Amino acid sequence: MDRFIKTLNQIEEGAVGFTLLGMAGLTAVETLLRYTISYTFSWFGEFANYTMIFIAYLGASLGVKYGALFSMDALSEYLPDRASHLLKALAYALSGAICLLFIYYGIMQIMKMRAFGSKSPAMQLPMFIPYLPIPVFSTTMGVRFFLLSFKHLRGFVRNSPYERIRKE
Repeated sequence: MDRFIKTLNQIEEGAVGFTLLGMAGLTAVETLLRYTISYTFSWFGEFANYTMIFIAYLGASLGVKYGALFSMDALSEYLPDRASHLLKALAYALSGAICLLFIYYGIMQIMKMRAFGSKSPAMQLPMFIPYLPIPVFSTTMGVRFFLLSFKHLRGFVRNSPYERIRKE
């Protein structure tokens, strides 16, 4: 199982890196063409928007993994260890529940777009495809939030020390 998770993490990190690199390369080519021969790709703006959706949701999932998302830690820094663990467990569980809403409404949106059969104007891509990253990466984000919630709940039950950011 650890090998599977390690491989999944490498795929996620590689996907973000290569997607950003590819988008930077395409942007450079688009800019170069626009200012040298006054030519632009009609599909580039659309592609860039869909790529940013992909990067945003995958990046948010990785942000949960590395603890890089914005959080308010002032209260948990000054509470006793058990209370800090309980507060973090509740906050992560609430965040996971919000991810469940993203999954549900993302799937509903995809089903509606697929039923309508609409296509994007420039690329003629079925419109449900750009929405796929929302429930997919909300799932990975939600799993990570629930795992963090479980970790802090276990710390609460075991009365283990809470890792503080500030120095005592």
